[in-house]
Amino acid sequence: MAFRSAPYILCVLLAIPHASIAGETLDAAAMDEMHEHFSEAYSRGDLDAMAATFAEDAVRVTPSGIFQGRDAIRRSFSDAIKLGLHDYSVQRTVSRPEGSFVFNAGTWQAKVGDRPFRGYYSSILTSESGKPKIIEETVSVAAP
Repeated sequence: MAFRSAPYILCVLLAIPHASIAGETLDAAAMDEMHEHFSEAYSRGDLDAMAATFAEDAVRVTPSGIFQGRDAIRRSFSDAIKLGLHDYSVQRTVSRPEGSFVFNAGTWQAKVGDRPFRGYYSSILTSESGKPKIIEETVSVAAP
C-alpha cells in the first residue's frame, strides 16, 4: 500500500516548487504595464514611482555611471529630469525567461527640448509579490 502511494506523493512534492515558480511568472502584459507606468511616471517627473520599478538592491548601468540601490537609481533619474529629458518611451523587442528571471532588451527614446535621443537597454527582472521588478538594467545611447 505504501509503495502504491509513493508515485502520488512524489508528484505532489515535485508539483509544489513548480506551482510556486509558476505563480511568480512574469507575463508580457505585466511587463508592458510596468513600462507604461514607468513612462507615465517619467512624464510626470514622479521619481518615487520611477524608482519603485526597481528592486531595492538593483543595479543600473548608464553612460553617466553605475548606480547601486533604489535610492541611487532614484537620484540618477532626478539628474535626467533636471536635464529636461521628456517624452520617454520604451519598446521591448526581446523577452525570454531565464530560470526565475526574465531577460528583456529593446529600444528607448526621449527628447531634450526638441532634440530626439534614442538608445538601447537590457534588463533582468524578477517577481516581487507578483509584480515585475528590475534587478539589473544597462542603458546605452545610440550614436547619432
